[in-house]
Amino acid sequence: MFKSKIKALLLSSRHKKITKPYPFVPVTPPENLRGRLEVDSNKCIGCGSCVRICPSRLITIEDYEDVRIVKFSAGRCIYCGRCANVCPAKAIRITNEYELATDNKKDLEIVIKIKMVKCLICGKPFISLNMLNKQIDRFQDKSEEQINKLKICPECKQKQLIKE
Repeated sequence: MFKSKIKALLLSSRHKKITKPYPFVPVTPPENLRGRLEVDSNKCIGCGSCVRICPSRLITIEDYEDVRIVKFSAGRCIYCGRCANVCPAKAIRITNEYELATDNKKDLEIVIKIKMVKCLICGKPFISLNMLNKQIDRFQDKSEEQINKLKICPECKQKQLIKE
């Protein structure tokens, strides 16, 4: 057993080094490398598609009064890229940055605050401002009546339909 280890040592010492001196010589990552998440807070509509598709459950959405908070805990990310593929607003992007070592866990968190729109009838927040603006942009005729219909929550719309 001892002789086999010496033999392996002698055989391996004949060859050149196969490792790269990484920290001292920069390495360019391949183009298709999936690295750090990048989230554009101006594009995010707070729909929650990324939350439902994430296998490691690193994305959470919490609603407070008139603000929706979307948190990305990149320390749990497995770099699958599903969140970027499913995002309808293309707010999530996978970069090829791979050096994520840090001694502070907060450095790996991304927090986005999205303003919510309150229902005109009941006053409870139900849709993000970014999502509302996206829906308004789809209208050809942007009348005040159509815009106000979008600012009514589904429950109040249902109650209005029952009354009619």
